[in-house]
Amino acid sequence: MQIKKKPDINLLTSDLVFIGGLTRSGKSFLCPIISSLNNSETFICDSIAENIYYANFLKKIDDDYTKFFLKLIYNEKIYNLRIGRNLNRRDADYSSITHSVIKKIYDKREKSTKEGDDIINKIKKDKNFFPIMFHDVLLKPELIFESFQNSKIIFIERHPVELIYEWENKKYYGDFYSNPRNMTLSHKYNDKLYPYWCFDSEKEFFNLKNSFEKIIFLIEKLYTKQKKNFLNLNKKNKKKIMIIKFDEMVGTTNYKLNAILNFLKTTKGNKTNYIIKKQNGNRELNNEFKKKQREKILSCISLEYKKKLYKLEKIYEK
Repeated sequence: MQIKKKPDINLLTSDLVFIGGLTRSGKSFLCPIISSLNNSETFICDSIAENIYYANFLKKIDDDYTKFFLKLIYNEKIYNLRIGRNLNRRDADYSSITHSVIKKIYDKREKSTKEGDDIINKIKKDKNFFPIMFHDVLLKPELIFESFQNSKIIFIERHPVELIYEWENKKYYGDFYSNPRNMTLSHKYNDKLYPYWCFDSEKEFFNLKNSFEKIIFLIEKLYTKQKKNFLNLNKKNKKKIMIIKFDEMVGTTNYKLNAILNFLKTTKGNKTNYIIKKQNGNRELNNEFKKKQREKILSCISLEYKKKLYKLEKIYEK
């Protein structure tokens, strides 16, 4: 009997906190706040890890190799962060180390010559957690938990109306995916590029003429799948996931943060309040503006897509 050989790697740590959601849902608002908490490192982004995950979702890469690559990528990211290697210092980037509340620590690590097993032991001893910005993390959450045993997920969701307008402004309904700056897995169909979750639905999407309908089509496919995945999880894995709404997070930041602190079993750092203010937390929400946006969308779409929007709003509230 031939034994199946699975790829694997020993982890530096499995204390990863994946901060996920659809594009423009509020991850860049939340990540700096999470990174300011006690026992937290600065947040990590990696498009290669995300795209391997998406390829697995499409069943183009099997689970064993996907888990191996995720472990490998974040092992390297975490190790490099710990020795001050490849730090992003571009001030204009929201992920730049220059915005970290522990920038001085990273400066010190960068100048240090220490590396190797001493660093590995230090990582295990410190028991810090590592926030990971990760788009669409609920496409296959079981795979995340199987890869990183102690990991948790914070999924931030935004009202469909706000998302539609955000995607409209960024042109996420079409030409964006043909731009060389696009870092999302895409497929070519009739000489045009479409995002991975449109796989085998390109023709239906192509025939839509209205940008609002195109966006609703895209969001429905991606968002509905992730909410269903959450609802279908067993109790053990559900406890590892916290779902928060963007409006509540930005409007009552201090209140929602208390729930996050309890979920992550940590406390506010000495600069957390400063970061919340910098991120424009606890802001006043303009619900009248959202109402006008909704009316504009409804006036531009067919009855079929009005029903789809109502469905998205219902799923959001669930």
